[in-house]
Amino acid sequence: MRSDAAPLTCFQKGQYVQIEWLALDEAEAQRLRELGVREGCRACVMLNADKCILGLGACRLALQREVAMRLFAVPA
Repeated sequence: MRSDAAPLTCFQKGQYVQIEWLALDEAEAQRLRELGVREGCRACVMLNADKCILGLGACRLALQREVAMRLFAVPA
């Protein structure tokens, strides 16, 4: 886990990130992992507003801002 990781909400639209850790309870974290959002994955921030949309390969995943604030990432 890198100490320079920032909440997903700190990244700009179009920026690629690498997810470093999920600061969620285990049930929420496990559900996101099942959807492909896991430690070490690379994603593109497609939208960062009231909702955060992540591009994961050919998939798009919309997250509530409160959830996105608890996903920590670094620029990829």
